[in-house]
Amino acid sequence: MKKNVYLFSFLAMSLLIGCDDNNDGNDNQSVNSITINSDQTALNQRIDLTNSGVISVENVSATGKSAETTNTTLPLVQIAEVKPPVDANGRTLQASHVTVNGNYAYVSYITRGDVYSGAIDVIDVSDPYKPKLVTSALIPNTDITSLTYVNGNLIIGAAKDVDKDSQLNGNPAIVFNMPLSSGLLTNSLTTNYLESRVTTDVAANTTNYFAVTGDNGSLFKLSTSTKAVTGKVAVADLRSIALTSDKVVTLSGTKGVNIYNQSTLALQKSFATSTDISGAKRTMDIDGTKLFVSEGRNGLGIYDINSGSKLQTLAIPVAGEDNVTNAVSFNDGYAFVANGALGLNVYQSATQLNLLGSVGIAGSSNYVKSSGNYIYVASGTGGLKIIKLEKPNTTFASCLTYGPYNQGSNLILNSNDIKSYQGATAINSAIINSGAVLTHCGSIAVLGDLTLNSKGTFNMRGSLSQGKYQQTNPTQLVINSESVLNVEGSVVIWGNLTLNSGAKINFIGNSSTITIYGKVTKGSNVTITGSYVDTENKLK
Repeated sequence: MKKNVYLFSFLAMSLLIGCDDNNDGNDNQSVNSITINSDQTALNQRIDLTNSGVISVENVSATGKSAETTNTTLPLVQIAEVKPPVDANGRTLQASHVTVNGNYAYVSYITRGDVYSGAIDVIDVSDPYKPKLVTSALIPNTDITSLTYVNGNLIIGAAKDVDKDSQLNGNPAIVFNMPLSSGLLTNSLTTNYLESRVTTDVAANTTNYFAVTGDNGSLFKLSTSTKAVTGKVAVADLRSIALTSDKVVTLSGTKGVNIYNQSTLALQKSFATSTDISGAKRTMDIDGTKLFVSEGRNGLGIYDINSGSKLQTLAIPVAGEDNVTNAVSFNDGYAFVANGALGLNVYQSATQLNLLGSVGIAGSSNYVKSSGNYIYVASGTGGLKIIKLEKPNTTFASCLTYGPYNQGSNLILNSNDIKSYQGATAINSAIINSGAVLTHCGSIAVLGDLTLNSKGTFNMRGSLSQGKYQQTNPTQLVINSESVLNVEGSVVIWGNLTLNSGAKINFIGNSSTITIYGKVTKGSNVTITGSYVDTENKLK
């Protein structure tokens, strides 16, 4: 049955069924039509490094055009793209949502158009620069629209083809509860049938989980222990849900924001937001008393969650059919905003959000989730981009007197210059000339070339990411004669490394690592000392 037929089909219903099936131990399991794939060889083919490497945050003008300056305080590295799965009928799916628990990111997928077909991926980011797609489940006849993790379970919002399940009774909206096994997907599902045509979002705490449905839909409260629906409030056109310690916050495309008591679902406050186009995915996020609301063509709205007053509007800089704020995610003082065809914008939190710039990634940004050291960006059938926030993770006592980097986006140390910095630094390029010494403690990302000229020294303590992966004109890290790179930490070179005659690399301590994705060229009398792990075995 076509998805658009459901617009006028709203039969009220709340049924509960459970199904628990045993894992048959196969790499490709098909139980109740769910196919779980844990074949690592096949899954690895979906990890794509083509656009990987250091990315910039470009300052943007009011017109949306990039200016000549690059932000130097937020180093970012795209570590991989995950190609979307293809279902049993050859259809390429589209990422719709991400939730994170520890080192696992769970990604949901839908199919655009009239057909229902979905999937869930599990991505392991325990190795900071080498994510693994560890398992994937194809779920036929069902779009997986949203998901969240709680207490070893995935709560999954979905819509299912009514022609494939008689218990839907004309209403495609459903919510699944899937117990995980050591964080991985299982074939055990408890299903609640809801009214309306789609479950748009889900949220959970330790005792209850919640779902919202679109059009003439509702807010549902379900018990974690019994899996039964324990409360319901009818609200039209619900798009998103978020929880505080004691509140449930919902977003409607036509009714704005409602705030409910989490125990009783009694309405505590409501306030208007921008009226949105029908059926579009939107998200919210919360930081303290600030509520961030994606409002489509009207940009991002920031509201006081207690008073409902609007604190700030971040408008879309350039009008266009596909230029819309689809999603927002707040993490560690930064707001990441998915603006459709305009890409991903980054704001830094202060009294108000201040624009840092636009992230230099390819494709549109339909959804964003940031958690821990990572940003996950869904880009339609272009797949999921995984971006690492290069945060300093070690404090070096000898570096405490150093200040933050302040030399602009292209660093040139003249002969015999001595400069020392600490913190997080992002630059376009670096040249360390004869006799000059650069010391950097923390994390530094260099978008383009890094060159140590004769007798130059770079003391790198913390982490260094440099270059781009397999470019037509490869990025280069060049160490010339009698120049020294001292490494205490981790180095990732996405392009080529050239060690000219007499070049030196010294690894300090017992836990340094180096990863080189490009070609290594070594001249004569090159010296490499110390204890280190060469992850790609390129320095041999």
